[in-house]
Amino acid sequence: MRLSRLLRRHPSHDATEGRTGFTMVELVTVALVMGTLARISVPDIHGALLRGRAAQVTGDFQAVQAAVLDYHSRYGRWPRDSYTGQMPQGLAEFLPPGFSFKGAGYQLDWENWTLPDGLPQSPRPGTLQGISVVTPDRELGAAVMRLLGSAMAHYTLGDKYTFVIERM
Repeated sequence: MRLSRLLRRHPSHDATEGRTGFTMVELVTVALVMGTLARISVPDIHGALLRGRAAQVTGDFQAVQAAVLDYHSRYGRWPRDSYTGQMPQGLAEFLPPGFSFKGAGYQLDWENWTLPDGLPQSPRPGTLQGISVVTPDRELGAAVMRLLGSAMAHYTLGDKYTFVIERM
C-alpha cells in the first residue's frame, strides 16, 4: 500500500484535510518573533530625534551666549532684556545671519535682571544675566538640561529652563 493511501485513511489526517491557513498559536508566535527582531534591529528613533532637537537648542543657546559675551566685551554692558522669542536690540550683528530666537517647539529668552538687594548669599546690588529656553515639551526641556545643566547654574520654572551666564 502506498503512503498516500495510508495517510488518507488515518483519522487525524481526515480531521485536518481541507484545512487552509494558520492556527492562532502559529500567528501569535510569528508576531512575537517579528516584534522581537524589529525591536532589536530598529534604533530608538524617538530618543534620537529628541537628542537631535536638544542639540539644536544647545547650539542656538551657545550662539546667543557667545554673542552676548562679544556684545559685553565691545560695549562694556549687557544687552537689554527682551521678550521671549525676540532678539535683544543690537545683538544681531554678533549672531549668524538669519538667526532667530524662535525654533521648532522652543523659544529663547535673554534675561538681564537688576538685583537691588542682591542674592541671599551675596546681599549687595548687582545684575544677573542668563538665557532661558522656553518650551512646552518637557522631554525637550529635560534633554536640554542634561546637555547644559552640569556646566552652569540653572533653574526651572514651569516650561522655562534658565541658565545663568554671569552674575555681577
